[in-house]
This record gives sequence, C-alpha cells and structure tokens, in this order.
Amino acid sequence: MQYIKKLLFLFPALILLHSCGIDSQVKRLEALEGCTYSIVSADSVYLANTDISRLIRKKGFDLSGAPAVAFAFMQQTLPLKAVLRMKIENPGKDEAGINEFDYKIVLKGVELTSGSYNRKIVIAPEGGTADVALKIDSELYPILSNPEYQKAVTAFLSSEEEMKTIITLMIKPSFTIGNEKVSYPGYIDINKEVSNKQLLSFLGKNQR
Repeated sequence: MQYIKKLLFLFPALILLHSCGIDSQVKRLEALEGCTYSIVSADSVYLANTDISRLIRKKGFDLSGAPAVAFAFMQQTLPLKAVLRMKIENPGKDEAGINEFDYKIVLKGVELTSGSYNRKIVIAPEGGTADVALKIDSELYPILSNPEYQKAVTAFLSSEEEMKTIITLMIKPSFTIGNEKVSYPGYIDINKEVSNKQLLSFLGKNQR
C-alpha cells in the first residue's frame, strides 16, 4: 500500500477537492497501510451445493464422499459460495478507514471471486479493530478443470506437511465528493500468507 500517495497524483480531482472532505478520507485510507489483517474464518462454504466440511478428512481433501460434486464436475460446473471473515487491527495513532470498495480475491495469480462491500469501515487508533465479511461467489470449474492447477490444489490440501501460499485481497476504494462517489484509480493489494493446515481447519469446522 506504499503507492497510495503515488496513485493520488494520477487522480487530480481528489487533490483539488481536499477542502471538500477528501483530505480526511485520504488520511484514513493511508492509515490502513499500518493495519494488520488476519483471516478469522471461512463460513458457509459450499461447493456445488455441498457443505465443504463433508469433504475434509484427516489426510486432507476427499471428493469421494460427495457424489454431487463429482456429478457437477461432469456437468462442467463447480460453483463455490462462502463468506470470508477478516479482522483488521489498527495499531497506529491515526484513525483508519475506508468507504465502499470493490474487491477481488486472488490465489496464486488466479482470481477466485470479485464483489463489492457497501459498508463504511472506521477503525479507531491504538488497537481498534473491525470485522469484515466478504462474500465469495465463484465458478471454479475453469480453474479445477486445468490438470496442472488441479494437481497443485490437491497436493496443497492433501499434504501431511505444512505448505504455505499467498491469498491476495485486492481492493478498489471509493471517495465521496459531495453527493458523488469516485472510484480509486486502481487496486490496492493486501497479501496474507495462509497454510494448508489453517485452510483445512477453517473449512473443516461445522458451518451450519
């Protein structure tokens, strides 16, 4: 997020309109740079309308217990629905925050989903926190039908050794100028390392 200020120079309307309340919005957005992000849980996770916790075994991911998923794969469709819950903590001395924003969730360079978050987030300084729930509604068949990627996913989820990967949350904030909403010129990347053990723990919990 170091390039927030650089991108603002490409957005002259924001600079010129600081007096209209933009300055405080920009400062809160910049304060997000010092915040820490953690994945709390993945809730209501369904793959082809099957509770994904049914697919989690001690040794990893097992599709044999879900014929509906196998049938969906034969029909060339694997819809994934979930809610990703994140916690944002602000250890800094300035209030952090963001207005409405668009987002993408990317895993190993592959976009899993995109959407919009329509609530304003304000995080108090010196330890303030905010919980954010992002909806995932994605079609995984184009990804998992690729043998190479399917092999990589299976190896990651089934390995008895701890393996790690990077999940990237890409956000495009919006600024309020008068009664108008103006989108940020590009996406801000937030990278979070997650292990296969953590992911399986999230997915294996009772999600009902």
